[in-house]
Amino acid sequence: MTTATAPASGLDELLGNALVEQYLHDNPETRGYLHSVLLGNQQSGSALVDRHLAPMIDRIYTRIRDLVDPTILTAAQAKFFIEQLGVFARHNAQFLRTAGTTVEGACPALAQELRRNFLEEGGEPGKVPAHYILYSNALLSDLGLRINGCVPVPATVMLLVVHELMATSHMPGIIAGGYYATEGVAIAETELLREITNRYGALTSEATGADLKALHYYYQLHLDDGHDAAQVDGLSVEAAHIEGLARFIRTSDLFHLDLPQVLEGFLQVLNAMAHWWVQLTIQARELN
Repeated sequence: MTTATAPASGLDELLGNALVEQYLHDNPETRGYLHSVLLGNQQSGSALVDRHLAPMIDRIYTRIRDLVDPTILTAAQAKFFIEQLGVFARHNAQFLRTAGTTVEGACPALAQELRRNFLEEGGEPGKVPAHYILYSNALLSDLGLRINGCVPVPATVMLLVVHELMATSHMPGIIAGGYYATEGVAIAETELLREITNRYGALTSEATGADLKALHYYYQLHLDDGHDAAQVDGLSVEAAHIEGLARFIRTSDLFHLDLPQVLEGFLQVLNAMAHWWVQLTIQARELN
């Protein structure tokens, strides 16, 4: 019992805003810039994205990957992560659609970008099916793992609530910043999920990577710049989503988006997602 609970006690220190706050403590230039943006003293969305937010995402998700460490997961632990990530995947498209409708009057161009993402995630007629359907079917066909109807744990419910509140905000800047965080972490999360499903495959069927044919296609669809599903030349599906949202922050004045609101939305979602991963890791370590 001590081996299961000892690591979790250290993880307890990383709950809430801790991962983001640790990053800001270690990077005082970014902390100062974010404070200046929130106070309305900085107006460069390009500097905010490229010098501060994107590096923050990269560093925090490197830390998350190290905390999860797919190489040491048991089959039960890997299954738990796969199921809970699947819960968010099945609701992601409806949040995108809601957000697009919410901002339609205030920022039609942002609404169009969110709807483009919705059609990719939710399945545009005549093109690639809904990504959740591809993912859940791939798990079933490759690994015999059914996630359909999986009940979310409280940490996942919390994340869904945060996204729903963000997607229905009356402030378009909140939605722009919140969705930049959601899309900004997508590549790192997809790569981590691939490691977890490979670990589950190795433990249960001794199959990984391209041997898991449907899952391999799913991951290529999201991460491969040359995949047929990519609709923006030179960018994978996920990279195009990131750049599509970053454009609105870089040129926030052009789209009449309030930069402090944008940063508020970003921090709300990034903190929630980092907290979610830590909570899932704590719960997973309690499994055999």
